[in-house]
Amino acid sequence: MRKNAYQNKKISRLSGFVILALIALALAASVSAETTTLPQIKVTLINQEPDPVAPGNTVDVRFRIENEGGAAAQNVDIKIVPDYPFSIYGSESDVKNIGTLTGYQTGDVGVNEKWNLLVDSNAATGDNPVEFWYRTNNGNWIKSGEYDISIQSREAVLAINQIKTEPESIVPGTKTKVSFVLENLADNTLRDIKLNLDIYTELATASSVTFRELPFTPIGSGNEKTLKLLMPGQSAEISFDIFTDADADSKVYKVPYALTYYDSSGTDFEKEGIVGFIVESEPDISVNIESTEIYQAGVKGNVEIKIVNKGFSDIKFLDVNLMEGENYEILSNPEVYIGKLDSDDYETAGYTILVDGDAGDKVTLPLKIEYRDANGHLFTQEMPLELPLFSGAELKQRTNGKSSPFTAILIVAILAIIGIVIYRKIKKGKKKKE
Repeated sequence: MRKNAYQNKKISRLSGFVILALIALALAASVSAETTTLPQIKVTLINQEPDPVAPGNTVDVRFRIENEGGAAAQNVDIKIVPDYPFSIYGSESDVKNIGTLTGYQTGDVGVNEKWNLLVDSNAATGDNPVEFWYRTNNGNWIKSGEYDISIQSREAVLAINQIKTEPESIVPGTKTKVSFVLENLADNTLRDIKLNLDIYTELATASSVTFRELPFTPIGSGNEKTLKLLMPGQSAEISFDIFTDADADSKVYKVPYALTYYDSSGTDFEKEGIVGFIVESEPDISVNIESTEIYQAGVKGNVEIKIVNKGFSDIKFLDVNLMEGENYEILSNPEVYIGKLDSDDYETAGYTILVDGDAGDKVTLPLKIEYRDANGHLFTQEMPLELPLFSGAELKQRTNGKSSPFTAILIVAILAIIGIVIYRKIKKGKKKKE
């Protein structure tokens, strides 16, 4: 009897634990579902330039602000709070307004902002934080986090003051010059400076380590360059000629680099970093009339317009608008949203229009298309199309001798009117005879 009571008590406790666990899971799911419908601001430190920065110099710090939530963040203000050894340089404001962040505005379509900071001349080597804050609709300020800025004293400091590509945007299938501008901030000569571009990306898995080749190939040299020596205060440029594969996707590629050198005492130094290569090709969009039911003036029918992506990169958020024009009326929705259009692919947009009877031998259809490329840049193009109209023998040739539906209806109506008139005359004549 006691044994049964003990077992019942044990089962009751276990059931209570199970119920509590289910309630906790339901609450967690409810909170998770709610947060996806709210703005979720994410702030990332993109880079600092130069990296590291020497005491007494200025440094550009770039942040990316994204909205990972489903709702828009309205009237967003952002600011940085630099403590010692940093201060805002010049007349630049520490507070900036970036407007509205739409829901899921992330990645390349996020907002990038930059501040120029002055580093105190007595700053010590190391990482020092700056605070980043934001608010929406003039509400309370929210601290996003603290972001470290790297400082290194002038002792054996070899700074990368600039990394530039010529041209700035890399086009697939072309050669690009990538240059690193180095400056010796030390008080002694630096020797055997080696710069290595790592065009292979290491991918570590649970079972092995593999390598993925980036779509870049050094031309005329290897992926490592050497500079024998660099005097104090002197600057030098190390350049690579890089060929980009013709089938490279349009996006930002992160290419690791390693810089090694020795000071006059023989002490070796090494620093690693990442350079971003922006690969993008100018979108190449063409439009033409794929099919039409309209061959003559005074006719209503459908027109199919073909939009072709002939460029190297995909496009997204494609929106096609047929604008109002002369000698026709748009009977269908003038706006057709297509969305994503892959490279070497096409989509069609259909419209129903009524052409005026006095339209002449053609009608111009003004198209306005808007889209973003793979890197988020917005493009707007106006592309007029001519719809030819025919008559006589040309019309018969185009329609294989068949009348358009409008023409057939018109002929039937005319014949019906003639028939009614004749019928009434005959009927009237019979009445007179009687």
